[in-house]
Amino acid sequence: MTDSKRGFYFADVVAVKQLTTHMVRVTFGGEDVAQYVSIGAPDECVTLFFARAGEDVPPAMTEVDGKWWYYDVEPVPEGRNYTVRRFDAAAGQLVIDFFAHEGGVAATWALNAAVGQTIVWTRPRSWYGVPETADWQLFLADMTGLPALGRIIEELPAGATAHAIVEVLERGDIQQFETAGDVTYDWRIGSGNGDSASVLDDAAKQYELPDGEGYIWFAGEAACSRTVRKYFRKELGYPVTQFEIIGYWRANSELWLEKYKKYQEEALSVYNGALEAGRTEGEASEEFDAMLERVGL
Repeated sequence: MTDSKRGFYFADVVAVKQLTTHMVRVTFGGEDVAQYVSIGAPDECVTLFFARAGEDVPPAMTEVDGKWWYYDVEPVPEGRNYTVRRFDAAAGQLVIDFFAHEGGVAATWALNAAVGQTIVWTRPRSWYGVPETADWQLFLADMTGLPALGRIIEELPAGATAHAIVEVLERGDIQQFETAGDVTYDWRIGSGNGDSASVLDDAAKQYELPDGEGYIWFAGEAACSRTVRKYFRKELGYPVTQFEIIGYWRANSELWLEKYKKYQEEALSVYNGALEAGRTEGEASEEFDAMLERVGL
C-alpha cells in the first residue's frame, strides 16, 4: 500500500477516450491512485512526469528535507501541470483531460496514450478561491484551462451566477457541462491556443460587468493573462481577492525561459521579500510579475 506521507504517486492508464476534436480524456487507476487524497478544489492541479526514453515507467522520487523530487536523477523526467478533471475515490480512478495538439511533451504523450502505460504525479495544489461575498463570476479560458473550467462550472452551487468566455480551436471542441449554477457561455472559435493570437484579453475588456461584487478567473496564455490582470487590477481597481488570473502556458516558452534564467534569482528575491514584508501571495505574485515586465519578460 502507498505510504500516505509519500509526495508522489504512480498512476496506470486504464482508459483513453477522444473527448472532443482536440481533447483526450485519460483515466488513471492502480494501487497508488486508490490512495490519492483530493483537496477538493475545482482547479485541483498535479504535476505529471512521463517515462524517459528507453523506459516504460518514470523513476521514483526521493525526499530531502521534506521535499520530494528527482534528486540525483539525470535526466529529470519531463513534467507538466494538469488539472484533476474528476476523482472517484470509491472506484480509485482519476481523470485528466489533455489538450492534445502537435508538439509538446504532454500533448504528444496524450495523442499516443494507451492502457497499461504508467506515469508519476505529485501532490495537488489549487488557486481558485471565490469569496463568499461574490455576486457573480466571470470565467475566461482557452483549451488549456478548459478542464479546470469544466470542473468549476460543474461544482457551482445553486444560485451561483457566472459567464464563461472560452477560446477553442474548432466547433468540435465545444463542451457541455451539467451544473446547478446559472451559467451563460460565449464560445470564441478559431483563435488562440497556440494557433493564432488570443482574443480573451479583448473579450474581458468588452464584457459588460454586472452590478455587485464579482470574481474573475482566467486560465490561458501568460502574456494574455498579464493584460487581463492589469485591466482588472490597475484600470478597474479590483483587489487581489476578487480575481485569480493564471498563465497556464507561454508562447515562445524556450526563448522566455532562456532570458528568465538571467533574472530568476532577482525575481524570486522580490517575491520572497514581499511575503516577508507581510504581503499576501497574490500581492507578492504581482510584484514578481511587475519585476519581470520591467526587464522585458
